[in-house]
Amino acid sequence: MSIPALAPIVGVLVLAELAVGTLAAIYAGDLLGEVGRGFLGTTAAICLAIMGLCLGMAALLPDPARLLHHPVDAGGYAGFVHWMVGFTAALGVYTLLCAVGTDPARRVAGAVAVACGAVAIGRASATFAFSGVGGLAGAVAFVPAALLAGSTLAGMLLGHWYLIAPDLSFRPLRRAVYLIFAAVGVQAVAVAIALLTADGAVRASLVGERYGASFWLLVVAAGLVVTAAVNGLTLYYARIRANQPATAMLYILVVTVMMGVVPGHLLYFLTRVPV
Repeated sequence: MSIPALAPIVGVLVLAELAVGTLAAIYAGDLLGEVGRGFLGTTAAICLAIMGLCLGMAALLPDPARLLHHPVDAGGYAGFVHWMVGFTAALGVYTLLCAVGTDPARRVAGAVAVACGAVAIGRASATFAFSGVGGLAGAVAFVPAALLAGSTLAGMLLGHWYLIAPDLSFRPLRRAVYLIFAAVGVQAVAVAIALLTADGAVRASLVGERYGASFWLLVVAAGLVVTAAVNGLTLYYARIRANQPATAMLYILVVTVMMGVVPGHLLYFLTRVPV
């Protein structure tokens, strides 16, 4: 396998994770009633655009088995794509109802969209699973990544919303920061479990000379350590109600998270260790 061959698959997966994770994060805020329908609808529309790009890439993607040089269940992959289409359709309804629907109708549509997205990520986890971590390698690789990427993008978009709604309480922003901390913790635990359960030779290759630079500098340093440190600064600015520097920190978080998630997925397909 080569990185150029893996890039299209990883691109589809990361875009799907980003949209599903972001919707899940803002839907939690919808249920708490802390953010208005303007923010919900705008963010949902952005997720809809992300899914449009994701589905466009998936339509052009050749047989994944040819790229991975590894058998891929055709039915499982087709199910993943179908559930992504269902998620996109439900997301479109949620976006519309954020503008014209009642609160109960919007929340029902949001629940359906989140459920479809969760099933899509689950199908991807099963389709691209390897034998590690008790057969749950796919879930360990993709679910924490969706939580981390989605919570970060949702937080960054929320930070921008204060420019439109300056009277909005800072409680939602602080909750978004806490959610990012939780997602970083989940991702760190997932990486630790993956390393502990990996074959000794493969683990040595991952953390040693062959892939060590990518793993330590990108997955660990950028994706976990720097993300946690910058998120700490974001929390500080959110507590003193300094929205602009908090939003700037959230911009950086989106970059550092992607610096960890994308190489992590590439390393997963190269080594079968879900980092």
